[in-house]
Parts: sequence; structure tokens; C-alpha cells
Amino acid sequence: MRTERGLDRLVFFTDAVSAIAITLLILPLVDSAAAAAGHLSASQFIAANLNQLFGFVLSFAVIARLWAAHHSMFEHVSSYDRSLFVLSLFWALTIVFLPLPTEMLSQFETTPTTVAWYIGTMLLSSIALLLLAVTIRRHPEIARKDNPISGRAVFGVTANAVSFLLAFVVGVFIPEINFFALLLVFLATPATWLYDRAMARRTAPETGTGSRPETGTGSRPES
Repeated sequence: MRTERGLDRLVFFTDAVSAIAITLLILPLVDSAAAAAGHLSASQFIAANLNQLFGFVLSFAVIARLWAAHHSMFEHVSSYDRSLFVLSLFWALTIVFLPLPTEMLSQFETTPTTVAWYIGTMLLSSIALLLLAVTIRRHPEIARKDNPISGRAVFGVTANAVSFLLAFVVGVFIPEINFFALLLVFLATPATWLYDRAMARRTAPETGTGSRPETGTGSRPES
């Protein structure tokens, strides 16, 4: 029997995995700083580890973004089933794995292989979020009756997954761009804006058909 307590434990577990993964990102830099003590100045250490620092900040931002999406999605859930449970575990796997390709970016030459591991892990995580959203949407028995997941939310995670797919293809097959292809992920935001505008036009009451609105002046309209 699925209980609310079981759902809470699942959410707490995924939250803990995200926190641990973010913590693991900084540990290689801490080890490098300890090894460099007495050999390099602070400025020399920073200059020698710029790639690693950039990778840390980028991966931190990505994990935070993915966790926020996962957290927001479970605001629409009141129960869970096997599909939701398995997909959440798969999502957690992609998050806890991310520190490894992050470290590979700083330790190995940037090649299509390292880029594929790095962006590919994020792509799998975004696909897991999309599958979670579809599962919640299609199974109303696990959704909150007072806060069902909206079509806009499903579109948002879909746009996010598509943008990661584009970043993967561009980063791997255009080596000159490599992991800077992740800038394409920001396309998900304007895509959501366009969705909002399209939905607003669909739901807006039609004007210009039928009788003309009254002006409130009482005067006859000009012929």
C-alpha cells in the first residue's frame, strides 16, 4: 500500500541525492587546493584551475535547475506508483553520476567523448523529468486533486529536454562549440513564453464578430 509517508521518503531521498551530488562537485577542488598549498599562491592556484572552477559552477547550476524542476513537479503529487518510483530513482542516478563527467571535463582534453558524457548525463536527467511529468499527467489517481499538473508544466519540461538534446547534438558533432552548446538550454525559456502567448490567444474571447461593443456615449455609429 502506497502511503503519504512513503511519498515523503521518496522525495527526501531524491533531495538528499541532489545535495550530495552538489557537494561532491567541490571535493576535487578542495583536494587540489590542499595539494597546492606551499607550492602555489592563491592567484596561481585559481589560474591553474580555471577550467575546474568553471565546470563546478556550471554543474552546480545545472543540478540546481534539475532539482528545482523535480521539486516543483512533486508539488502536484499526492501518491505514487511503481512508474513514478522507478523514474525518480533513474533521475537520482543521473544526478549522482554528474560529478564524474564534470571531473572528466577538467582532467581530460575536451573531445566529443567527454562532451557526450557531460551533456548526455544532463539529457538523460531531463528525459527522466519529462517521463515523470507525463506519468503524473496520465495517472490522475497519483496527482493532487487541488493542484493537478498543467499542460504548461508538461510543455516546460518537454522544451527543456528538447533543448538538452539540441545541446548534445551540437556539442558532440561540432567540436569547436563543445560544452558551450549548453547555452542552447536557455531556449527553453522563450519557448515557454511563446507557449503562454499561444494559449492566451486561444483562450481570449473573440472580438470583432457580431455586434460592436457599446461606447457608452449613446450616439449612433457612423455609417
